[in-house]
Amino acid sequence: MVLKPFSLRRPWKKPRLSSSILVFPVAMLIPLMAVACGSSQPTQPSQGIPLPVVTTTALLADLVQNVGGDLVEVTALVPPGADVHSFQSTPADNIAVSHAGLIVSNGGGLDQFLDQVIEGSKSDDALHIFAAEQLLDSDGDDPHFWQNPVFAVRYIETIRDGLMKADSANSASYQANFDSYRDELTKLDFDIASTINTIDESRRHLITFHDAFGHFADRYGWRVTSLVDSDASQVSPGPVVEILEQVKAEGIPAVFAEPQFSTGLLQKAAEDAGIEVGTIFADVQDSEIATYIDMMLFNAKSLARLLR
Repeated sequence: MVLKPFSLRRPWKKPRLSSSILVFPVAMLIPLMAVACGSSQPTQPSQGIPLPVVTTTALLADLVQNVGGDLVEVTALVPPGADVHSFQSTPADNIAVSHAGLIVSNGGGLDQFLDQVIEGSKSDDALHIFAAEQLLDSDGDDPHFWQNPVFAVRYIETIRDGLMKADSANSASYQANFDSYRDELTKLDFDIASTINTIDESRRHLITFHDAFGHFADRYGWRVTSLVDSDASQVSPGPVVEILEQVKAEGIPAVFAEPQFSTGLLQKAAEDAGIEVGTIFADVQDSEIATYIDMMLFNAKSLARLLR
């Protein structure tokens, strides 16, 4: 099979707020009053002016950027590297939402805490879509569908349709960008499988701190165990030690955690058990893991390196 050359599109960039907002808080009163009164209007796309899009997470921002290209200007409410489970919105987020022509949430309860910000600030003319809408009936417990690249294609289908509806004049460009990015995601799926298939089947057990990788495990035929459901606020030593003892008995050499969580308890218990703690990501970051494709390839290589 001949594969197309692999290339990464440029990562999205979060626009900076103007100095007037940062230096003079009083200047924020006018747009905030407009938001409260429902009078703010989204910036309409026109020749040479990108469509303003707001997403709830940085990962969704990257997907939108790949489908929208230079025709969109994307702002993520939850910045790269932040924990979506504990994020607190700011007045600047309300302002960004009020100017958006398209708003993209994940759905499935992952970003529901931002619904009040979005519904209270968005213009009546703005379109609000849920990227996981096609998938929500398949698993009501785990909204991290993007961990399966096949599901990520469903995300960008919904995003493409939303962009076309919000900016119909550029539908052909959105379709072309979608087609190209879909090919990249298809290749990503192949690359992940090729990388992790080098791991012995007896070690294909993904033990993670955070319950976010079930769809990854389902796609590639792995077992998965998580220590906590969401933000680790209720983790206790007993279950951690019990799971690590089981892991050691199975001969699994490593467990995995995301850097944004406080994993001191896991680190200490793993050290006592002689098990390594590797790094894995559920969302994009600021630097080397700046895109969805970067993140998924990093995770696959991390698993292969520590579980072989």
